[in-house]
Amino acid sequence: MMMDSPELRRFGLLRAVRRSLAVTLTLGLTLLLPVSAASAHDVLTGTVPSNGQTVKVLPKAIELSFNNMPLAIGTEVAIEDTAGKNWASGEVKIVDNVVSQPLLPATPGGKYTVNWRVVSSDGHPIEGTFVFIAAAGGAGATSALTPASEPAADSVAEPQAPASGAFPVSPLIGSFVVLLALVLALIVVRYLRRRKQSHGSE
Repeated sequence: MMMDSPELRRFGLLRAVRRSLAVTLTLGLTLLLPVSAASAHDVLTGTVPSNGQTVKVLPKAIELSFNNMPLAIGTEVAIEDTAGKNWASGEVKIVDNVVSQPLLPATPGGKYTVNWRVVSSDGHPIEGTFVFIAAAGGAGATSALTPASEPAADSVAEPQAPASGAFPVSPLIGSFVVLLALVLALIVVRYLRRRKQSHGSE
């Protein structure tokens, strides 16, 4: 019968540690990879005007805020009236994490749909749509709203929340490290207990 030598016990411990680490790492990567992919894309955090808002005067530019600075290449913003005409003027401007699209000076008041497409900082395109109403247009423009439909004051809309599925990965990483430490601690305790029992039986 093979002797239970210290070398064999150390070899068994190392083998158990390697096996437990492999299982733990595989489990951790399985849990973390989908979350990392989902949270990699940038998300829209707010717009000016906000979605569904009615403003007294049409702003000179439409602004979209993101959680990270998007890329300029491939970024487009169209500001269309109810007839489908695009009143955007020139190219978009990006300052930090804010995308700004100017409007034509003679843009009339009315209901507008903003269709935006932005290339996020990770290189993946994201897009969306929101609407707003302007009671009065820009300089030299006439209002497209009838007097009966003009609001008395601005309505306040809630800021757009980030897309679901985008949340910090750091808590999961911390949980994974704690799990790994617990697995290693259990292996060491089990090894020390078996070694103590082995010495007691000698």
